[in-house]
Amino acid sequence: MINVENNRFPHSAELFRFCKEVLTIRKSSPEKVTDQDVGALLGFDPADCTHWKYGRKNIKSIQNINQLAHALEIDPRNLIDISLGKNVLYDALIEYQGYGEFICTDVERNILMQEANRIIELANIKSVPVLLPELSQILPDVELKAQEGQKEVVLSRYENGKWYITWQKGDRFGTALRFLLMREFALVMLNSETLKLKLPQDKNPIFANALSLFLLMPSHLLQIACSQCDPARDTIEQLMDLFWMSRTLVNIRLKDFLIYRN
Repeated sequence: MINVENNRFPHSAELFRFCKEVLTIRKSSPEKVTDQDVGALLGFDPADCTHWKYGRKNIKSIQNINQLAHALEIDPRNLIDISLGKNVLYDALIEYQGYGEFICTDVERNILMQEANRIIELANIKSVPVLLPELSQILPDVELKAQEGQKEVVLSRYENGKWYITWQKGDRFGTALRFLLMREFALVMLNSETLKLKLPQDKNPIFANALSLFLLMPSHLLQIACSQCDPARDTIEQLMDLFWMSRTLVNIRLKDFLIYRN
């Protein structure tokens, strides 16, 4: 007989899985993280732990969120995003582990910004969110597509004079995967002869991160969005929704925008 009470609170169950994954990442010993280890974060007995795991118990109180944030040493807002269904498990884990470096010199940043603006103009992008197919059509030698049975989350390969950027077909397409795909697209752009002459190739992972943000959050659209944000609501939250970007990435881009004003 199916237990109809299971997964009554699916976002709470997702929060449980996230906590378990974080504990696994942090664990230094070879011992496996158990469900009870997760329940112990909130002082739950085995029964309550099971209810939480299967979505029969809703974890949403500020006290519970702050307790988890303290135990896992993580920003409580990221946990709130999971509990409200704003972040799927894969996105939340990428947020937790980070995206790498973004900092460039002023000269390098200017080159990347000019290239991003050139692509945005060619694609005639005038609204948000910026969609990857809109950008990929500018480069005829790049094709983006979901791939059945692919083991890697994102994969780039060069075949017969064309770049293929593929991802695992499924329901994992959220803000993190969107950024990772854009980063692969940016790496292809950085492989052009023009940019290879202007930028040191050993910093391409950093450049790809920065270029991806400039493409997904173009300066002119970010300026318009900021001016139209409701001052009574959280600006970051509004930009996350408008640009379909994660909290971490919006914070990085907005800080950069406020410093350089573009």
